[in-house]
Amino acid sequence: MKLVVVGFGQCGCNIADEFYAINNYAKSLFNRRIEILTDAFAINTDEADLGGFKHIPGDKSHRILIGTMSTFGHGVGKINATAAEIIKDSHAVVTDTILKSQKFHETDAIMAIASGGGGTGSGTIGWTIKELKERVAKPIYAMVVLPFGFEEKGDTSYAVMNTATCLNTVSQYADAIFLVDNERFRKTGSSLAQNFKQINQEIVQNFYDLCCAGEERNEKYVGSKVIDAGDIKQSLAELSVIGRGQVDLSAFYRRRRSHYREGVKERSSAAGALLQAENNLTMGFDLRDARRILALISGPKDVLTLTMLEEMSGFLQAKAPKAVIRIGDYPRRSKDISVTLIASELTKVPRVQNMFVKAKDLFQKREEITKETTRKLKQLREISKDLPTLA
Repeated sequence: MKLVVVGFGQCGCNIADEFYAINNYAKSLFNRRIEILTDAFAINTDEADLGGFKHIPGDKSHRILIGTMSTFGHGVGKINATAAEIIKDSHAVVTDTILKSQKFHETDAIMAIASGGGGTGSGTIGWTIKELKERVAKPIYAMVVLPFGFEEKGDTSYAVMNTATCLNTVSQYADAIFLVDNERFRKTGSSLAQNFKQINQEIVQNFYDLCCAGEERNEKYVGSKVIDAGDIKQSLAELSVIGRGQVDLSAFYRRRRSHYREGVKERSSAAGALLQAENNLTMGFDLRDARRILALISGPKDVLTLTMLEEMSGFLQAKAPKAVIRIGDYPRRSKDISVTLIASELTKVPRVQNMFVKAKDLFQKREEITKETTRKLKQLREISKDLPTLA
């Protein structure tokens, strides 16, 4: 599957930059020689943020600054309503640039990425998806990153209110929304910059085998049950999550393959990778609430067996009895077994439901705080009105 990736705001643009990096890795001469990205774009209201990428081209067609007349290149200060007004005036520039990219005709889908808690990202992603949906027939997926727990505290948390309004807008237009919970990826003991870098890399790594599998051209690496763009499109709807697990094989497993114990180890490695993928899903929820599931197992060709796929299918069917399950193989890896898992059309996500309830309370509290602030400032002015001024 080939994607056009569009990042909005600092978080979304940094993840888009990692997509560009992993595409460079995939198509390199000494790796898979596969392109999974046709292009990537960074959209922001903050000029400084646009200068921090390592991989997205530095020209003005790939790094697009919007809203200069109102923000002067300094961002919207977490106010996503301001960003929404800006994109309404700038959407033609953004959508035209995306649609006129050189390889857009090869694209299978568009991936729009933003932080729900930010200002620019949460305010611009929904309107851009709306405009793209009106102009192209390709699927448009969103990836919305939910805030850290500490960002949700307080009676005036912009992170909560922005995320709620962002999700409420994006869900009206996107074909599917990948949810990413920052709390599941945070690393203790790492610097802030390193933490964000590792989080973004882990998020993007989830899509590596999945996108490569359907683009594989080397016959010896084509799976017996290929997962391609059509399978992915049919597996995605509404709220979705993705996860990946990997288990290394024994360094000498090929020499002892005829022994029954090695067969047991191989199947247990596949089971371990599947359990890891479930544990590493980008959002916590109960698999019983998924209605579509896609699983891709990748490993050495002589290790992947029909028995493995049958056992995986049985495990997932027991976990998600109401889901349509698609499973495929990708015999690309040589020393490990990897499983990529997508759960989609989620009917219940407690984290999101709690976010909506909390946001509703916060909007009401913000209105009360605004009224109280206005009243107290008026009282303060009344007290000082008879005092002389120096103006």
